[in-house]
Amino acid sequence: METRTEMNATEMAMRKFLKHLGVTAHQELADVLAKAVADGKILSGASVAVNARVEIAELDFTHDITANLVAPE
Repeated sequence: METRTEMNATEMAMRKFLKHLGVTAHQELADVLAKAVADGKILSGASVAVNARVEIAELDFTHDITANLVAPE
């Protein structure tokens, strides 16, 4: 099995995008869920549906993800 130690430009750009997406989305989601609990909009531990979409307009590509998050304690 061949071991690769370097990523090509495509892989690097993809990883950078996904890391940025994950970090920023995580921060925003954590903040909005905590605020909703503090404001009494949702109960702590409640399940909240979330939808995400990644688009590449010039390629007519979309990828949708649906999941449930749990409101913080």
